[in-house]
Amino acid sequence: MRDFMLVAKTLLRRNFLVNYSTKWTTLANNLGNPILFLFAFGYGLGAVIDEMGDVPYIAFVVPGMIAYATMFTASFEATIGAFSRFQFLKTWDAILATPVRLNQLLMAEILWGALKGVFAGACVFIVGLAVGGVIDFAQVWLLLPICLLASACFMTCGLVATAYARWYDSFSYFFTFWVSPMFMFCGVFFSVDRFPEWLQWFSFFLPMTPFINMIRPLTTGLPIDWVEMALNGLYLVALTLFAFWVAHRKIKKRLFD
Repeated sequence: MRDFMLVAKTLLRRNFLVNYSTKWTTLANNLGNPILFLFAFGYGLGAVIDEMGDVPYIAFVVPGMIAYATMFTASFEATIGAFSRFQFLKTWDAILATPVRLNQLLMAEILWGALKGVFAGACVFIVGLAVGGVIDFAQVWLLLPICLLASACFMTCGLVATAYARWYDSFSYFFTFWVSPMFMFCGVFFSVDRFPEWLQWFSFFLPMTPFINMIRPLTTGLPIDWVEMALNGLYLVALTLFAFWVAHRKIKKRLFD
């Protein structure tokens, strides 16, 4: 554990310094789209849809946009960012030339991407708070830990794509068949129960759906089902562990075989 903390501290410091030099473009990329979507759909559709799921539409869409910002930021860092360090900058080769083990490196990368995802989600939360889209604060303290768990899950799933990618174009599959369906079918703008039953089952297995189901009651005042909350959390943990096993196995083969 002490060794991992040292690796994580070093990697986080390195990535922070690199990102700080491009902080404005990073902020624009990570936050610009979610905030634009929030205003466009929150006020655009909100003008014709009064309520969704017994809450005002602007309050309904804010947790969806928090989830989207978290998911997109972590997924982008796990693919474009991590792939650059892995394949072209050879940052991972340099780190692994030291006594650092591959599993420690990957866990540190996941922690870095998860923190970036939480930061993006927190910024959207502040914007949602400013526009009146947060109407309940009783359980809002749970928001950051849940965002951290979900962001780690998205980051780990993205590393699986990175493990199999050969070029940047390879991520077209990941963003088209993984990120986009989560954006459209997991309850960001509409309740999942409005879709056909087969599509509801499909969306249930995507990690975005349990994530949104966990955070939406925290800001809207909807009743919290703690059993459902725990099951959703366990699903995210299980998916994270499975994705980590797949990513570690494939990256190890590419690096050392």
